Amino acid sequence: MSGAPAPALAGPPPGATSPGDVVAQLHAHASLRGVDPRLLEQLVASGQLTVTELPRDTSLVRPADATLCLVLQGQVSIGVFDPRALAARGEPQRDATRGEQEGTLMPPPPLARTATTNLALFTAGEVFNLGALPAPVERVVAAFSLSRVVIAMITPSAIEHLSRTAPAFEGVLATALATTNARLRTVAGIKHEILDFYVRHGLSIAGPTVRVRQLDLCIDCKQCEEACEERHGAGRLVLGGFELGVLDFVFSCRTCADARCLTPCEHDAIKRDPATGEIRIVEDRCIGCSLCGLSCPYGAIDMINIAEPDQPSFKPRLKDRLDKAGKLGFGPGKGRKAPARRIANKCDHCAGFEEQACVSACPTGSLIEISPAALFAERPAPSSKRRVSLTVLPSTPFIDGINVRDAGEARVRTRRLSRLVWALGLGAILACTIEVVLRWFAPTLSASYRLLVAGGLEPGIAELNVSYLAGSTFALACGYTGTALMTISMVYAMRRRLRWFQKLANQFWLDVHLMTGVVGPMFIVLHSALRLTTWVSIPFWSMTAVVCSGVLGRYIYTLVPAVSSAHDLRILEYRRRIAELAKDHLEAATYAREVMDREAHHAGDAWNVGLASLIPWVISDDLRRRRERRTHRVALLRLAPRKLVRPIVKCMDRVLFYERRKELAVRGKALLKAWKRVHIPFSMVLLVTMLIHIAVELL
Repeated sequence: MSGAPAPALAGPPPGATSPGDVVAQLHAHASLRGVDPRLLEQLVASGQLTVTELPRDTSLVRPADATLCLVLQGQVSIGVFDPRALAARGEPQRDATRGEQEGTLMPPPPLARTATTNLALFTAGEVFNLGALPAPVERVVAAFSLSRVVIAMITPSAIEHLSRTAPAFEGVLATALATTNARLRTVAGIKHEILDFYVRHGLSIAGPTVRVRQLDLCIDCKQCEEACEERHGAGRLVLGGFELGVLDFVFSCRTCADARCLTPCEHDAIKRDPATGEIRIVEDRCIGCSLCGLSCPYGAIDMINIAEPDQPSFKPRLKDRLDKAGKLGFGPGKGRKAPARRIANKCDHCAGFEEQACVSACPTGSLIEISPAALFAERPAPSSKRRVSLTVLPSTPFIDGINVRDAGEARVRTRRLSRLVWALGLGAILACTIEVVLRWFAPTLSASYRLLVAGGLEPGIAELNVSYLAGSTFALACGYTGTALMTISMVYAMRRRLRWFQKLANQFWLDVHLMTGVVGPMFIVLHSALRLTTWVSIPFWSMTAVVCSGVLGRYIYTLVPAVSSAHDLRILEYRRRIAELAKDHLEAATYAREVMDREAHHAGDAWNVGLASLIPWVISDDLRRRRERRTHRVALLRLAPRKLVRPIVKCMDRVLFYERRKELAVRGKALLKAWKRVHIPFSMVLLVTMLIHIAVELL
C-alpha cells in the first residue's frame, strides 16, 4: 500500500498532547461514552486498547489480538485491490505543510481510485470488525484511510473486561454493530455502484457543497464556463466531469476536508482560508511548478500560461488581471524570485463576490451547489418513530433527477417571476384571441360591441361596425405587441455583449425569452387575420421556424443527455434484480444474461441503419421483440418456478428497452445537434423582413 503501515500507538497519537487527550477522544466515541474514563486509561496503559493515527491512503494492519475498530476521526473505506496495482504505487507523498522530509512530492493516485471497487465507508463514531475481512486470494480486501484518521483497536480481552465492569457498554456496542451490519446489507446492486462512486471520486471527503450540473436541465449553452472565464480571466470549471446518471459532478474545486493540493507546495502559494474554509491560490507567490495540480485527483487545478502568447494555454485576460492587481512581481521582497511563466488557477467559489459567476449565468438553473452527504444519503437518518430508517444511497436522484432550480446554496439571487411572466403572456394572447373569435362569430358578445354601445351607438349599428380585418386598429395593436415581444426575445442574444444585461441573463430572463418568442408570433397571427399567403407572411413563417427550432433544441439538449446517462443505471439496476431473483436457479440467470447480452449487441445495430430507415427499423424491431418474448417466457418456465419467471421476464423487457433507447438517444443527438443553424439564421430573416414590412406600411 502507500508506504509501510503506521504502527499502533499504546499512548497518545501524534495529534494528541497527553494520555488524557487520548482518553478524551475515546470517551467521546458513542460506544465508549458510558465507560469510566479511568478504566479507559488503564486499558490504554496496558496495551489492550490502542490508538493509532494514520495518514491518508494507508492500510490498516490488524494486530493478532485485535478485532474491533472504533473510528475516532476521519474516514475509513473497505476496498478490493489488484495486488499488482498496489505494488506499483511507489513512494507515499510527503506533506510539505507539516515539515515532512521523507517521501515524494509527486503523488500516487488515491487508494479509493486504485481500488477495483469500494465496498464500505466508515466515519467518526462508527464501529467495524477488521477481523471479518476475507483473507487475500486473487484480490486483496483491505481497510484503508481516506483521510488522516485516528483509529482505536480493542482486543477481545478488553471487550470482555468492559462488558463486565460497564454493563451498558455491551448493549451499546451490540446496537452499533447491528446498525452497521444492517446498513451494509442494504448496499447491494445499484446502491453499491453509487457508494463506489461516492468514495472513488472524493465526494465523501468533499466540503459542505459540491457543484453539480443537472443534465436533464442543461441546454449545453456553455454560459457558465464563459461567465467564469470572463470574471477571472481563465475558466475555473469544466463541464463533463464525473457523471452518475443525470448528474455531472463538474471539474471544479470541492474544498476537500483533507486537501491533497496543499500537501506538496513548498512556497506557501496555496492556502485554506481559516475564516471561510476556501482553498485559494496566492497568485503573487505561485511559481507555476504544477505540483498542486498534479496532486488534485479531480481535475480542479489548471496551470495557465501567462508568458508565451503564442501558446494555446496563454490567457491574455488572466495576465491583464494579474498585472492590474500587481500579482506578477518578482525579486527581492516579492513572493517569487524569478518571473512566473505559469500560474495555478482554481475555483474559490467566487470568494469576495456576492454570487458565483457560473451559477448565476446558467439560464436554466441546471448548475447548482448541493451537499454531497444529503444527495447520496450514505447514512440512515433517524425517524420520529424511534427507529432508524435504513433507506440509504437512493438511486432516484441519479435516474430521475433532483429538479433543483433555485441554486440557493450557491448564493444566487433567485427570481421567482417566471410563472407570472408566462401567465401574463398567455393570458394576454388568450384574451385577444377570444375577442377576435367573438368579433367574427358573436359580435354582440365582443368587447368592441360593448364599447360602441357605451359610446352612444344604436345596438344594430354597433353590431354592423364590429369587424376584424388585417388593417383595423385592433389588428395594428396586435402587430405592435407582437413586434415588441419578438424584439425583446431577440435582445436575449445580446446578453454576452452588454455587461449590465448579464445580471438578467439567468433563468428568469430565459423564461422571458421563451415566453416572448412563443407569444409574439401568436400576436402576429392575429395581426395578419390569418392572411398568410403574401410576401408579408414571410416574417410569420420565419417566426414559426425560429420557435420550432428553439423548442426542438431545448428538447434535445435536456432529454438526450438525461436519457443516455440515466439508462446505464437503470440497466444495471434491472440486471442486478434478475440476478437476485434467479440466485437459486443459475440456469435461468444464465439464459436471461445471454438474451440481454445478445439484444444489447443488436441495439448497437441502430448505428448501421440509415436516418430515413431508422423509424421503420424501430417499429419492426418492436414487433420482433414481442414475438420473441413468448419464446423467452416458455424457455424460462423450464428453468425456474412460474412465480419467478414473470418478474424475470419483466426485468428483461426493461433492460432491452433501455439498451435500445440508449443507442437511439445518442443517434438522435447526432442528428439534431445543429439546431442553431436553423434557429439563428431564421431569427435574422425574421428581423429583416419585419423591418421591411414596417417601413413599407409607414411610407
